[in-house]
Amino acid sequence: MFTRDDIPAELRRHVPAASDLTHPVQGMTSEVAFVGGDTGLVFKRCRDPRYLGWLAHEHHVLQALEGCGVPAPRLVDYADVENANGREMWLVMTQLPGRSLRDELVHAVPSRRLELLRETGQLLNRLHTTELPRQLRRDGPWIDGKLAQARENLAWCDGTAPLLADLHRRRPAPVREVFIHGDFAPDNVLIDGAAGMSLIDWSDGGPGDPRHDVALALRAHRKFSATEVAAFFEGYGISVDDTTRSWFEQLDEFF
Repeated sequence: MFTRDDIPAELRRHVPAASDLTHPVQGMTSEVAFVGGDTGLVFKRCRDPRYLGWLAHEHHVLQALEGCGVPAPRLVDYADVENANGREMWLVMTQLPGRSLRDELVHAVPSRRLELLRETGQLLNRLHTTELPRQLRRDGPWIDGKLAQARENLAWCDGTAPLLADLHRRRPAPVREVFIHGDFAPDNVLIDGAAGMSLIDWSDGGPGDPRHDVALALRAHRKFSATEVAAFFEGYGISVDDTTRSWFEQLDEFF
């Protein structure tokens, strides 16, 4: 975990001297801290060479999201620095209110779970029907790019070479690509009573296969009931079959 003194000089102005940094539960790819007081900011640092590109891309996506109407953090500042410990990337953004959808689902009564999953489907539909910002457009099918990246990641990921070969054989038929989040897990959806739902952690956002977001939202190990899955698809507007969702879940083993 980092302190105020670890923050690059060009970003330190966003942390008043009297402010405290608090550190939530940390993920695998970056370190995160909230700035205390009235600033309402989040600092994210990445030092792992494997994930530097992810934070750089999140910076790019947050820039592109300005004015899109998608409920996401607002970009405040960014730094790419070299120091005695190597290369570091830093992202500063606004802190959104609320707690994670995962926590809400754990404590919700059955009727509330259905309501939350229906609203989650609506949120995902809103994203998938948002026009892709011009800055995020790219050439080539999303699945081709992900399968190529999966092979490059074999040295450190949970996926295996036989699984990757199997995914190539069972590759689903293509669909129209849309604006996707790329990591649409309940931990990345925030619930706030006044503001509704919002999305954080945009390191894989951009044009892509909408079924990927759906698969991660309903990942099998979360053990949603058939009624709960139906509520999600009611909000989303269309359904994705179990076999296709499983393919995208297995693809995520490489990331």
